[in-house]
Amino acid sequence: MPIAFDTTGFQQHDQTTWFNPTTNDQVSLNYFEQAPDLPAALDDVAELRRGLAHLTAEVGCLVEAHIVHLGGEPTLFQIVKLPLPNQPSGQAFLASFTVPRANASAVLKFQAVEQGMTGMREAALMAQVGFENWVQPHPYAPEVQGKLPFHVGDDPRWDPQFPQHPLSRARAWAHRVARTGQVDPRFAAQPAFEPSPEVGSTLATVVPGLPIGGYLPLWLDDEDVSYWRMSDPESVLGTLGQGALARTPVLENRFRDVVALDPASSTIMLANRYRDEDGGVSGPSTPLVRVPETEARAAVNAETVLEAFRWVGLASEAAADRGEYVAVEAGGVTYREKPYVLMIVKQHNGQRFSVVETSPVPDEAPIWHDQLVHEAATGQTMAGPATPETIRGGGLLAMYATTTWDLHPSRLCLSFGPNPQAIP
Repeated sequence: MPIAFDTTGFQQHDQTTWFNPTTNDQVSLNYFEQAPDLPAALDDVAELRRGLAHLTAEVGCLVEAHIVHLGGEPTLFQIVKLPLPNQPSGQAFLASFTVPRANASAVLKFQAVEQGMTGMREAALMAQVGFENWVQPHPYAPEVQGKLPFHVGDDPRWDPQFPQHPLSRARAWAHRVARTGQVDPRFAAQPAFEPSPEVGSTLATVVPGLPIGGYLPLWLDDEDVSYWRMSDPESVLGTLGQGALARTPVLENRFRDVVALDPASSTIMLANRYRDEDGGVSGPSTPLVRVPETEARAAVNAETVLEAFRWVGLASEAAADRGEYVAVEAGGVTYREKPYVLMIVKQHNGQRFSVVETSPVPDEAPIWHDQLVHEAATGQTMAGPATPETIRGGGLLAMYATTTWDLHPSRLCLSFGPNPQAIP
């Protein structure tokens, strides 16, 4: 068998099953000639946990999930609680180690069942922590409402108080296996596991808006916009607006980032702009939580808008480094001539200048009048010697200009295009 483990305290029933005669706990070891049905790769822990929480919610509740190493081999460990079938109360706790491969998997599973009077652990702890603090949003997927609730009573810090509870026994067994378990080198040498695309999932190409306060608007077309709370804002902000994502044209030389949205799994794929060595297009996925527009707008305030436009300044700096301009415009998939703020680095007499141009003229934004500006045929411009600070500062100038627009900040997006004066 592909996994070797410590069987102390257990009696072997058959080739793949062991029992503890004192507690009636059961251990089974199974080998499957197919890849496991996991929602994500082992190195994408956040998405893996979120997907497992959703899957388990249909039958019970995911208590915890971690990536551990059995003899150095990456392994999925999880604990699940299930209601006892055909009984008014009581739960079973399953702890399992899954070693996935591209075309096979090995699963070592422990099962412990509540016996006698059930719910004693929960009753005692509820009195300690308070009824109002008992049930908690699931830490891996706050939107999940499972068949069994996620509550503080399953936290491992309570196990020493209840060493004979089946959940405590499951964890004690798992800790021993994690220390001593080994994976057969022949099994470990098989091709690595890669998750398959979700059957029946439909990806939609959408244009992301300006991320503000942890929320991201996504446009399917000019009218169909949805709002999403980012579960991992750093990964989105580190990729969006940096020239790395796939793009859609809105004019001949004007483009917007696009991402692939899977509404069924509430994830977006941050597809790379350029194909890999095999000619394919890849990119990381990140989970989102769909929210009503009112929730996303409630997160828009002076502080979050300032943070968002500082990020726009960083996007402008990255665009200048790769020979592009960036523009703040009305969101959607269709180009509108106005309003806009254009940030670009231009050459004049051998010097580089950071130029910010906006239209309509922001009469109600004092900074645009307190500084040296130039009335251009297309709008109003402000310029200064190009330094990292002045280029990034264009984001703040853009913020002040957009405050005069008849557009809510959550209805804005970025466009990009080649800078005709960029030095190759």
